[in-house]
Amino acid sequence: MLTARLLLVRCCCPARYSLPVRSLFLLLAIALPGVTAAQMRQSNDIVNFRLRDKYLMIVPTMVNGAGPFNFLLDTGATHTVIDPALARQLQLPMIGEASLTTVSDMRQDQLVRLKRVAVGNSEVSELGAVIDNLDQVKLKAPGVRGVLGEDFLSNFDFLIDYSHKILRFGGDAPAGDRCRFETMGRYHGEPTTNRLLIEVEFLDASNGKAQLQLDTGAKMPEIFPTRPGSVFSHPWAGSMAFSSGPNGTAIHSHTSIKIGTTIVSDLDVVKSRRGVAFDAVGLLPTFIFQRIYISHTGGFVVLNPPA
Repeated sequence: MLTARLLLVRCCCPARYSLPVRSLFLLLAIALPGVTAAQMRQSNDIVNFRLRDKYLMIVPTMVNGAGPFNFLLDTGATHTVIDPALARQLQLPMIGEASLTTVSDMRQDQLVRLKRVAVGNSEVSELGAVIDNLDQVKLKAPGVRGVLGEDFLSNFDFLIDYSHKILRFGGDAPAGDRCRFETMGRYHGEPTTNRLLIEVEFLDASNGKAQLQLDTGAKMPEIFPTRPGSVFSHPWAGSMAFSSGPNGTAIHSHTSIKIGTTIVSDLDVVKSRRGVAFDAVGLLPTFIFQRIYISHTGGFVVLNPPA
């Protein structure tokens, strides 16, 4: 059986200073078995979403013409995920297996083919998806039946408006500074795909620049410790004074960051206590911006564009 190699990372930091227990799927830049080239249709469309815990985006999603089902929109996941019960309900055909590695073990998960996935009038056909129980995600967002990853989202340009809880597909790019992002990372020397890696400058540290994953599923900015043999370094981390938060969580308070010309101040930044297998130095939550426009066709974001 053909096998697609994926990496599953579960990040878990304690207390209110933490990211939720969540799944981050890194897919190496290879084709999934049994999936033809995806096709997409984007319409100028506005979709309402719900916010869970003030940052998790729950969007109504149609799968193979059925639904809508509650899916988590997650730019930090390279791949779309669906829970086993929904896969059985929709009688989705299995197309292979995924070799998954977590921080604690390894396992095999099934891959299925989704003939059509649609949010509003924007849709992708012939999309591969990983079957996963999503138990820890459902603790934070009960009722979620799947995760929309970048393999779906990368087909579209869209605006996220947190204050009005709307997702606008298509349309002209808004005015504002266009900050470039990269869609390819590296893990253990292999390329990863469907990424939103953006350069962030920490104004509290000298030479404090790092490439972070722009992540709709993250609650707080987080940086990961350097791992032995890692391609990443943290020349700035030692100059940032981290204090001990609840349960020993390392926190750098009142942090200011700069992306392009946009400055966000008074942030708490979490420093992970253990290394994680990941293709970026850390995570940058999208919800710290009131509005964010993501152009996958142009490879840029506009932060806090005018309404």
